Amino acid sequence: MNSAVRPAEWYRAFQREVRLARWADPLREAALKGHLGAWTRHLTGAVIVTCQAMGWRAVGRGHLAEVLPVVKQEYLALDIMAFPADRLESWPRPVAVFELENQQREDRIAYALWKVSLVRCFLKGIFCYRKRPEEIGDLLEYLAERVMAVAGAGEEPEAVLIVVGTRSRTEDFPDGFFKPYRWDGQRKQFRPLL
Repeated sequence: MNSAVRPAEWYRAFQREVRLARWADPLREAALKGHLGAWTRHLTGAVIVTCQAMGWRAVGRGHLAEVLPVVKQEYLALDIMAFPADRLESWPRPVAVFELENQQREDRIAYALWKVSLVRCFLKGIFCYRKRPEEIGDLLEYLAERVMAVAGAGEEPEAVLIVVGTRSRTEDFPDGFFKPYRWDGQRKQFRPLL
């Protein structure tokens, strides 16, 4: 598969994966109970498997893969990094990076976005959450002003994706729970992905 995947294509693959009981049930339960460690562990697995479904080799905590000569679970202190499966060079560039931020503090989420924005790859994403859907707009505005505008990140062909979960929508898990947004570099704002 082409390494330069469109964010909507990746997100649809994520939706298909996270609808499976293998991920949906434990993620819903962790969200309802506020078990952040379990939430991060299951979400890591779902994102790794989504990257594999895209034809990539992915690494993350608990998901060791021999992608680089130095075998690790995390590279550059990023939660998940995906590489093209068809590349034979020793040190390939990643095609995607993801941070999974389970803290609500805006500065922690901004830090996660800043980290992924510094990596040169096709797709950069963060997962975060808000308690209520009406908090999402303020968060996206904060991230646009504090991180994206300053860093000048998100230039084409690189795509920046933010997926925000809201605890108040766990009854519609996963479709009502996850809301994806993509950085629009021309308008200098995050816009709904789908």
